[in-house]
Amino acid sequence: MLKRVSAPGKIILSGEHAVVYGKPALALAVDRRMKVTFEPDRLPRLSWHTGDRGHSLGLEKFSSLRRRLDSYFERYLRGELSIGQILRKPGELVFYAVDMARVLSGLEQLPKGRVHIDSEIPIGAGMGSSAALIACLLKLFGHFESRDELVRQVRHCERLQHGRGSLIDAATVCLGGLVRVQGESFEAQPLSPDGLGAGWFWVYTGTPSSSTGTCVEHVRTGFADSDIWSEFGDITERFEAALAQDEAVVELLRANHRLLTRIGVVPAECGRFAERVEQRGGAAKICGAGAVSGDRGGLMLVWLPQGTPQSLQLPRDWHWGALHEERQGVRFEP
Repeated sequence: MLKRVSAPGKIILSGEHAVVYGKPALALAVDRRMKVTFEPDRLPRLSWHTGDRGHSLGLEKFSSLRRRLDSYFERYLRGELSIGQILRKPGELVFYAVDMARVLSGLEQLPKGRVHIDSEIPIGAGMGSSAALIACLLKLFGHFESRDELVRQVRHCERLQHGRGSLIDAATVCLGGLVRVQGESFEAQPLSPDGLGAGWFWVYTGTPSSSTGTCVEHVRTGFADSDIWSEFGDITERFEAALAQDEAVVELLRANHRLLTRIGVVPAECGRFAERVEQRGGAAKICGAGAVSGDRGGLMLVWLPQGTPQSLQLPRDWHWGALHEERQGVRFEP
């Protein structure tokens, strides 16, 4: 019998990077979902497929893979490995999450069958694709007492890819809607029936050449003890208050963009685009980790009082869309 689970992507409104240093962050689940379907069969393996790619692992190898990845993460914490050296193949994160679902739920046997992954969330764009995938797998193959426990286990699995990350991706894809995260706490926030309102867009600038984990470690090297995180925190608190009172946030977005530029995660092309947006009376900022090399910065959040991003001389390979919230988090699908 087929089983299907989906989870939304997310966009960080304020607080990326600063959330790693204990400052608040706000994120919004967006109406692009990851869908994961499980089709059981009798072969002694589990395979996963997305598009024309597929990977398979014998059921007897799952436990050793999980133990190896856990040991690699401990070596990463000791400084013996970089974050990019933990996962050798894309499929390993999928298999790790499935075995963690088994262990955490007290199940003796792994499922036999095929996992089909169909995603509307761009990979490596800062939209939480990894967290959405893990949330789907844990919900599909595990049993959790509470949504809070699911959030924390999504973050536990995701650490293999993002290193010393925060709860923000895990919390947003699990809860849906508007979510506030600070330290180890997270909670859903009230959201107007109209969402953010008109004039909001996402712009996808392309997959960054540096991973989220690499960006986090790069920023840590230069700014771990900096006072800049208090500036980030102040902007997020003001942003939250402005949303609650239905006030304009354009100046806060601009200030956030300048702070992200200071810590070195805004590629030059993305910075030039933000300038063009500001010349039209709007604001734009990187959402997520950004990039510390190359010309692509993943996702950008844009507010324009008139028109659309298309009128702002977008590079040919950039994509954009209107920003719409998704009020439901990870869920089973009929």
